[in-house]
Amino acid sequence: MSVPMAAPAGVLVVDDHALVRSGVRSFLEADGRFRVTVEAGSVAEVRDRLETLPENVGFVVVDIELRDGSGIDVIRAARLRTPPLEVVVLTAFPDARTLHRALATGARGFVLKEAGGDALVTALACARGGQLYLDPRLGDAITTVLTIPDDIARQASDQRLLSLLADGLTDKDIARILGRTPSGVSRDIAGLLQRMGVPSRAAAVSQAVRAGIVV
Repeated sequence: MSVPMAAPAGVLVVDDHALVRSGVRSFLEADGRFRVTVEAGSVAEVRDRLETLPENVGFVVVDIELRDGSGIDVIRAARLRTPPLEVVVLTAFPDARTLHRALATGARGFVLKEAGGDALVTALACARGGQLYLDPRLGDAITTVLTIPDDIARQASDQRLLSLLADGLTDKDIARILGRTPSGVSRDIAGLLQRMGVPSRAAAVSQAVRAGIVV
């Protein structure tokens, strides 16, 4: 008696070039484990698609540079869903800062467009198993992120928290994005306020805006 094959996992692919979206669709169809179920070409379209997303969609493939915003916004929105969507970044323009921001916001993988379909499928399979995939072609960007000094890492963490607070997110929402517990996020924010010397979250965000840390 044959064992029925599992249905392909649904994927939302986000890129402002239709040719790239078509290529991703072909790669995934050839592999068979994943299938592009929904497409979007902008951050605005993603927000619309997320409102009516089919239940079988559990993954997002997204470019960082979109015509009306950043793929970081897409990662944040995907991670805020219940249950959160797993995100793999597919981009042609890697750098350590972007890689750090994408991973900090909850991305499970980072793949260069030049890498081809095998790397993308591998990244999605890793995300499906709760693992992280970084394209080895990233080279120096990976080294920079993995060896970032503690003080710079703390600054990046603080900036990330300030950005999420500026978005008006609750501790629960921030925890879902970062893969933390709400109590852990609350402790991190309390420490941030103490380091900034401000009495409230609103004051921290206001100070950060004046300093140009968040916009």
